Amino acid sequence: MKTPATRRQIARGAAAARGFTLIEIILATLLLSLGLVVAFASLHSANGSVQRADAAAARNEHLRAVQGFLYRILQSAQPMTLARDASSQQVAWLQGSEQQVRFVAPMPGYMSRGGPYAVTLRIAPSPDGHGNGLFFSYAMLVDGKALASDAKRPAEQLLDGIAQARFEYRGLNEQAVAGPWHSTWRRPSQLPLEVRLVLRFNDAARPWPPFATALPLGFAQARADDGNRMRDSGDGP
Repeated sequence: MKTPATRRQIARGAAAARGFTLIEIILATLLLSLGLVVAFASLHSANGSVQRADAAAARNEHLRAVQGFLYRILQSAQPMTLARDASSQQVAWLQGSEQQVRFVAPMPGYMSRGGPYAVTLRIAPSPDGHGNGLFFSYAMLVDGKALASDAKRPAEQLLDGIAQARFEYRGLNEQAVAGPWHSTWRRPSQLPLEVRLVLRFNDAARPWPPFATALPLGFAQARADDGNRMRDSGDGP
């Protein structure tokens, strides 16, 4: 005969043998699914943050590379004839407007075939229709004229997504100090002291570090001209 204690032990053993109920299994599955959803959401968010950080770093690196190239090419501008006015025979060393600057400079070794090149930096609409772009083109000069084959080469786009941009120039004023910035270079037979590019992207979060560079030969020429004026006026040594 089974005692009450024995019956209780048998009942507990039977309950343990039955395992989990259906409701318990469903709740466990729901909790597991919720945990997986939270884990995947966190992983996706972290992956998106990494991708955005990588994209921002790539954009910043590209901007630094473009500015470095602009520094090098503008600082190497040469006091050489870019164009000649047929009527007055006046020569132009640098032609500068808001949207374009043209000058003579040597190309880096991997781009050059030797000799001087006519270089053009231009702000123009992007082919994709998303704002403006900064374009760079060059053509080898032979006897003061650009090679036709080089002139037909399509311009290379350095930047895209530009909302507004303009080139500005300045030289010495009458007091022989750096004058104000102008949107047009009015002394084409001289090189300016400095050139800068004022630029704003369509994406407000995309930075454009202030860019201005001195033209060493322009500065040297301006100082020489200033010295000549002083000697002609009797104020020089």
